[in-house]
Amino acid sequence: MKPIVIVLLFLMIVSSPLFAQHKPFKFGFKAAGNIGWLSSINDDYNNKGVSLGGSWGIVADFFIMENYSFTTGFDVLYLNGTIQYPYLYSDQDNFNTEVGTMERTYRTKYVRIPLIFTMETNPIKKIRYYGQVGFGFSILLTAKANDSFKGNNEDTSSSEDKNIYSELYPTRESLILGAGVEVPLFKSTVARFGFLFDNAFINVLKGNNNVDSSIKHNARNNFMELNATVLF
Repeated sequence: MKPIVIVLLFLMIVSSPLFAQHKPFKFGFKAAGNIGWLSSINDDYNNKGVSLGGSWGIVADFFIMENYSFTTGFDVLYLNGTIQYPYLYSDQDNFNTEVGTMERTYRTKYVRIPLIFTMETNPIKKIRYYGQVGFGFSILLTAKANDSFKGNNEDTSSSEDKNIYSELYPTRESLILGAGVEVPLFKSTVARFGFLFDNAFINVLKGNNNVDSSIKHNARNNFMELNATVLF
């Protein structure tokens, strides 16, 4: 018998007495606000501050023991950030090119599927405290940018709502860390209020820099959020 089957049978046997007293499954809805930013390993790619975003979605808890569960579901995630990097601007009307700095604000929309292990305390004056660690897999839905170029000769150019979907990788993988409190509302209905940090594992930008083609575009879009969830 394969080891994974043995593990699953063991979890079922251990968990079955608990399921008689506790719901093995909870389902609910989540809303969150976040602040996002872009980080890069390239020397000339600089983060230019944080941007506001948010998310909403569905949450499902599958309990393996009374205080331990796997949390999943999906979020519609709005994740933004601004980065500055060297850029070669081409004016096609005047057949002119100029080297300078591009400041680009990314506005992205993902569907994120979290796979999280949630650990809760026993009630302390009716309130439970929890911690979370897990993995996020996100699929890019839309990507737009506001660009602001400043040349070395002080020439400027800007554009808004530029569709840059093809310039980002279609998926995003991340480490998720979270913590918060769970408050009882009515019978088995509870509310969770938490803080979450989502750190991208890998670069999300395609292509190479057009000033120096040996430099690959590099940035990871990270965020921190405050969230509220109602579970039934």
